Amino acid sequence: MTEEKKPQQPPPPALGPYFLSVFLFALGLWCVYDGWFTTDPEMFRHMDFNRIMAIIFIPVAVFDFIRTRRIEMARKAKAASKAVTGSDS
Repeated sequence: MTEEKKPQQPPPPALGPYFLSVFLFALGLWCVYDGWFTTDPEMFRHMDFNRIMAIIFIPVAVFDFIRTRRIEMARKAKAASKAVTGSDS
């Protein structure tokens, strides 16, 4: 009489799975602009910080995008295989 309950997956994020990747990439682009292309003399004292953060943010954003894409593709493939096996029975 006791049924084993499968652990439920958490609902997808409200902002979308690629939000963090896009946000980090946008921050990286902003840091690239402030670190290498700005002509504002007030920003010159922050130039090294912006250059370092650009070097950090952009690769992390690309890594997160690739990781999220793989996870999403695996989730879709798993759902498709469940749909196929579910319709065969």
